Amino acid sequence: MSTAPSFRRISLPEYVALEERSPEKHEYYRGEIFAMAGGTPQHNRIVGNIFARLYQLLAGGKCEPFTSDQRIRVPAADLSTYPDVSVVCGGLQLDETDRLAITNPRVIFEVLSKSTENYDRGPKFELYQQLPSLAEYVVVYQTEPRVIHYARQPEGTWRYRLLIGKEQSLTLESLGCSLPLEAIYRQVEFLPEPEESPPPR
Repeated sequence: MSTAPSFRRISLPEYVALEERSPEKHEYYRGEIFAMAGGTPQHNRIVGNIFARLYQLLAGGKCEPFTSDQRIRVPAADLSTYPDVSVVCGGLQLDETDRLAITNPRVIFEVLSKSTENYDRGPKFELYQQLPSLAEYVVVYQTEPRVIHYARQPEGTWRYRLLIGKEQSLTLESLGCSLPLEAIYRQVEFLPEPEESPPPR
């Protein structure tokens, strides 16, 4: 999702003011900002399927799903970003400086693309782990029915589970619900990803 950094470091308040005026979304990390690239139709369809199913499953309860327009703040990592789907339980906690950014997601979903796979599965996951509220992290492929599910264990380690095939089901223990991969990939055609080029600075 992240591409080319800006030319100078900026403060978090400057970033917040920028986002209020900008038609595009940017990720902020330790004073640098990165333009967030748009997704493919199949990427957006998968994100929509996940959000729609979670909205249906969690309706009337204490947990609420959010789309990629919702900014998440990781104070310990000095990161502000927009995951594809996030879920918050028990009410919103907002960052002291960035009052539009949530700091207590329980579950985060990222749908992988060619340009973001290494980042989302590695460094970004490590940054997300600094959120005390985060119980589960899910990365979803768009080129095949393949999902990687990480769940935080009581001792602080993360359990890894790989799901392959539409007949599988993703169990989100912290939410008390399951998402069939058939629902996640509803109407998705598995086509090769187009070559991506970063937008200009």
